[in-house]
This record gives sequence, C-alpha cells and structure tokens, in this order.
Amino acid sequence: MRYGATVRLSPERALEKAKDFFGRLGLAVEEESSEHLLFRNEAGYVQLRMLMEHGTELELETRGFDQQVKQFLQRIG
Repeated sequence: MRYGATVRLSPERALEKAKDFFGRLGLAVEEESSEHLLFRNEAGYVQLRMLMEHGTELELETRGFDQQVKQFLQRIG
C-alpha cells in the first residue's frame, strides 16, 4: 500500500524520525540516501521517498506495516 503526506519537518529531521520510529519496530535499514530509506525484516518492508518541491513531501510504500505507517504519519504530520 502507498501513503503520502506533506510535513513541516526538514528533510533531515523527517529521516531521523523515520529511522527512530521504524527501528523501534525491529525494521533494519537496508538502503539509505538523503532522499530515500528502505526498512525491512521478515514480516515485510517500509520504503520512504522524499520529495522537496512543495515543502517536505513523504511517499511511503509498505507491505506488512500499514497500521504502523499510518501511525508514523499521524505523529509527524
């Protein structure tokens, strides 16, 4: 499933928040760049992409972590 949101955080802060939140769920960072994170474990994955055309826009794709992605977006929204 795919999700998206525009947040008031800086791109750097949004990545920090994502690493903290999904890391606590036992998801390991598999790929990382200044605009992309991929977390994965045996239950599924969360992929975060960042666009910075109109503020900090997040696009998240997940398999197995829909509820957690929704919770993350509510927390940082």
